[in-house]
Amino acid sequence: MFADLRYHLVSLAAVFLALAVGMLVGGLFLNTAPTETQQRLIRRIQEDLARITAESDRNRRDFERMEQALRELVPRLVKQRLKARRVAVVQTGDDDRALADTLKALRDAGAETASVTVVTNRWLEMNDEERARLIRRLRTLKPNLPEDFSAVVKALANGVALYGYDRAVEILHREGLVRASGDYTLPCRYVVIVGGSAAPESTRAAEVDRPLIRQWQAVGIEVVAVERRDCAGSHVSVYRETDVPSVDCIDTALGQLSLPFLFGAESAAYGVKESAERVIPDTLLETK
Repeated sequence: MFADLRYHLVSLAAVFLALAVGMLVGGLFLNTAPTETQQRLIRRIQEDLARITAESDRNRRDFERMEQALRELVPRLVKQRLKARRVAVVQTGDDDRALADTLKALRDAGAETASVTVVTNRWLEMNDEERARLIRRLRTLKPNLPEDFSAVVKALANGVALYGYDRAVEILHREGLVRASGDYTLPCRYVVIVGGSAAPESTRAAEVDRPLIRQWQAVGIEVVAVERRDCAGSHVSVYRETDVPSVDCIDTALGQLSLPFLFGAESAAYGVKESAERVIPDTLLETK
């Protein structure tokens, strides 16, 4: 369904491009063409534009009806898929709408969301002196942490997934690096990353997502990732690089349907963007 829609949109874009070129060439021709010829060409352009606009409106209405129908079906299709799974949610991107969509998808699938952690801009904005002070504070609590900024990464990664690092998360929360809610005393085997940036050239994926993913993978935590279809800066390339299954349209019914099936799925980029390798995980197709 979504592949057909993508093809439709690309086709319409090509038609509009051809129409624009035609209008440009026609404009040059109109300077020398007879008045009657000019009027015929103008009428034809107007008719083509009206036809394309009507077709676009029909496609939009069809898509909205299909999206609404799927949204109503999703809770039934994913019901209890993640029952008895304790999940930690970490928003590395900067769009709270993606977080709300993710939490809904997890609720529909019956997951237990132990904690929700939002990485703030301060994570990227600290100066060297502030970083050094924070690292010393964390090492006072956990002397085995590294002496560089990876100590902060490890403190957060372990804090949302392992037992015994809840006080480290509290320090990061007080320092403004994260907003933390939930129970950090419970170990979690599963982490959902909520990525996607508002800025096209954001460094969040490289400086937040990648090191956190590496730390979770090092201690055996299963990680999956999501982002919105309309985010300006995609994090999918980092998810592909780190072998994390991801879906790029959590704001759609398709994305919310796919999320519960990312756990245990083959590592790939799923969804509707050009970067997607597949539309849905095979684990969804295998469901009985």
